[in-house]
Amino acid sequence: MRGELAANWRILLGCILGIAVGVVAVPTAALAIFMPALQAEFGWSRAGISLAGSILVAALFVTSPLVGWIADRTSEARMIIASLCALAAALLLFSRIPGDIRLFLTGFGAMALVASGASTIPFARIVSAHFVAARGLALGLAMTGTGLSGILLPLFLVPYVAVSGWRAGFQVLGAIVLAAVPLIWLLLRKARGAKARHGPEIRPEIDGRGFSEAIRSREFALLAIAFALVSVAGAGVAVHFVALLGDAGLSPARAGALASLTGLAVIVARIATGWLIDRIFAPWVAAAMMLVAALCLLSLGVLGAAAAPLGAVAYGLAIGSEIDILAYLTARYFGMRAYGRIYGALYMALLAGAALSPLGYGLGVDLTGGYRLPLTVASALLAVAAALFLMLPRFSGVHSLASRRAATQPKTIAGETSC
Repeated sequence: MRGELAANWRILLGCILGIAVGVVAVPTAALAIFMPALQAEFGWSRAGISLAGSILVAALFVTSPLVGWIADRTSEARMIIASLCALAAALLLFSRIPGDIRLFLTGFGAMALVASGASTIPFARIVSAHFVAARGLALGLAMTGTGLSGILLPLFLVPYVAVSGWRAGFQVLGAIVLAAVPLIWLLLRKARGAKARHGPEIRPEIDGRGFSEAIRSREFALLAIAFALVSVAGAGVAVHFVALLGDAGLSPARAGALASLTGLAVIVARIATGWLIDRIFAPWVAAAMMLVAALCLLSLGVLGAAAAPLGAVAYGLAIGSEIDILAYLTARYFGMRAYGRIYGALYMALLAGAALSPLGYGLGVDLTGGYRLPLTVASALLAVAAALFLMLPRFSGVHSLASRRAATQPKTIAGETSC
């Protein structure tokens, strides 16, 4: 494990940074941070503003199969860089948008379409192709990028926007993404595909299942439903967390500081998840985390802002662990042969839930005047997802941990090393 991390640390760092400024982390943070200011300036409802997040995710949903197909056939690094440049341009354009919510919503959809190559799909494929024995930990570390954004952006941008306005906030976000592009290219430009990275001794895992076979399997169906439920329950928390704290009377600075706890929770959850799934049957880890997250969301719904740290923990466990567990299980159940397309299809299920989540939370607040009902429903959905994870079968063949480790070691016969 240490050898893999030492050999590929530059690629891993590039994935962390790329995910931190990617099309999922930055626009989601923008909605969460700018929601109160947009509502105050234009009088838009929270459900209407939240719809932008749903449209963003829906656009990523549509493009996921294409992104996965391209990632299986071309340079992931070039696709990522082109998409990040498009994302930076889109964020800068948002700083000049007029007070027409239809244009705002359309812009979020367009931003997702042009920047979809900077979603988690190509990053997950790069990491899965370069790590075998330490794959779980590597994926967990890579996905901490969203946690870094979750910590730093609310901490600094919430008070900044309170003084300078949301338009200046969009300009800052665009500049951050653009500034990160050269470094990400230097770190990822030498990343190689799965078949170039590994030798024939672990060829069965590289080949794996074909796309058609995979999507007809029981494992695929269970994973798709479980991750859709997780994202329905958890994705909206990030968009509405600052607003929830503001409703409770917290100042922008205090709300931003508490919202940054979600980023810290994501980082801790992803590293812990990666370490655990390399050692314990991954679906069991996923089920346990979803049950704890369900209890935390239920507590947040009952206690409100007093349970804000528990809300951060719930988000970290549900959303903080979902992507790396999904990426890990895709490789373990289906191999690398059609990894991009299979992961892209499962990612579609996750995105379908994420598209509904912010809107569902917003409608719940508009109808009931508070967050108790949507948070209670979310906790129930996480409990169902936990049950589905427990129904997944054991890994077999080259997908077992022992086989993966053995594949990276030289074979010995009667004490002799074979060549």
